[in-house]
Amino acid sequence: MTGAEPVRLRVATTDPEEAGHRLRQTYAGAEMRTPRDSPAFVYRQEVDGDHDLALGRFHFGGHGRVSLVLEDTFTVVRGRSGVHHWEVGGHHGTGLMLIQPLQDYRAVLELLEVDSVNLSVSALRETARTVYGDEKLEIVFDAPRPVSRAREQFWTDTCAFVQQALTDPAVVGVPLLRADLLRRMSLATLETFPLAGDPRPRRISAAARQDAHRRAVGFMHASLSLPITVEDVARHVGLSALELTRAFRSHTGTTPAAYLRGLRLAAAHQDLVRGDPSAGDTVGMIALRWGFAHAGDFARRHRRTYGENPRRTLRG
Repeated sequence: MTGAEPVRLRVATTDPEEAGHRLRQTYAGAEMRTPRDSPAFVYRQEVDGDHDLALGRFHFGGHGRVSLVLEDTFTVVRGRSGVHHWEVGGHHGTGLMLIQPLQDYRAVLELLEVDSVNLSVSALRETARTVYGDEKLEIVFDAPRPVSRAREQFWTDTCAFVQQALTDPAVVGVPLLRADLLRRMSLATLETFPLAGDPRPRRISAAARQDAHRRAVGFMHASLSLPITVEDVARHVGLSALELTRAFRSHTGTTPAAYLRGLRLAAAHQDLVRGDPSAGDTVGMIALRWGFAHAGDFARRHRRTYGENPRRTLRG
């Protein structure tokens, strides 16, 4: 889970020196070189997130070069328009790419707009260790390119969803929602780029699986209002996320994520039943409290489960 304070950064300048300074606020040690006599230069930067997960959108008017070396961050960069010729770790390219810690990144930019995703080493490592059931796993990727076009599209779709959520102040201020977004983005990155080695999920006996399911359910109920994720539950019971899913499927016919979401939906329903619109209670406020970022999705789930619109439930 993530308890880091959310950040929101907005920058726009036509001064190359100011642009370089602002870029270094996000990437320490970054260098930007642009022609001093370029009248078309403009730089815009938007960053939302926290220490563990930050999404940025950068616009470089004119042309120039950028170089940097990351220290404790994995960064994925996706060009939206313009020219982005990059070099990292001996690889060259122009599309979606991953920069790992301590790798030299150099790029030629022209009229470029890019999206970037920064994942802290500790957050990505924690997710990977839980997913693959290996508490000693260190994250190293074999190459900066996606393993396939399908995985690249999956990452892009996930990024669009997370970016939309992180730019909503009502969402980014809820730790429970930020933890879910961090999990989504971490898993998408682990599945999109070629992870070195061969993580093998552990196998457990049927008896151990039953005990793990019991303890996982108890942990979910006890921590329901906290920003826990499936990986937190798996870590609590000492399983990989895959083995936890097997345990839930064999005992409840569902996944741990669906079970946790069902518990939170039930808690939100109880808040709607007890709520008082005249005291300021709203459907959106209650949905956010329990981790539902999109009001439409929450309403559909509530109608499917309880047979009525949540607004009607709130009005009594």
